[in-house]
Amino acid sequence: SSGINAEYGEGYRLAGKYQPPPSWNGTIRGWRLRHALNHIGVPIVSSAITTVLAAATLSLTQIQMFSRFGKILALTMALSLIYTLFMSGSLLAVFAPTKFTGSRKSSLKGLLIAAVLTCAVTPLPLYLFKEAIIC
Repeated sequence: SSGINAEYGEGYRLAGKYQPPPSWNGTIRGWRLRHALNHIGVPIVSSAITTVLAAATLSLTQIQMFSRFGKILALTMALSLIYTLFMSGSLLAVFAPTKFTGSRKSSLKGLLIAAVLTCAVTPLPLYLFKEAIIC
C-alpha cells in the first residue's frame, strides 16, 4: 500500500525532467501532478483495483482466516488508493518543490517518508471498523 504512494511521488519527481507546454496556464506543481497522473496514474489505479477485487473474492471463502484477510486487504488497498490520489496529490500541490529533479538519495528519503505516512494513516480506519471486519 505504501508502494502506491511512492510510485506517485516518483512520477512527480520524474515530471521535473520535462517542461510544461507554452499553453499551460497553471502552476508548475499542477503541471507536474498532471504529468505524474498521466504516466503513473493508470498503472496505480489498475493494480489497486485488481488487488481489491482479488481480496474481495478471497473474503467470500468459508475459511474464517482467509475471509478476514481478504476483508482487511481490500479495505487497506482501497484506502491507500484514496489516500494516494487525494491526500498525496493535495500535499504535493501545496508543499512539493517545483524545480527539484532529485537524486537516488532524495528518492530513498521520499520513499521512506511516503511509507511512514501511509503506515501511519492506513491502520486508523482498520481500528475504527474492526467490528465490521471481524464478523
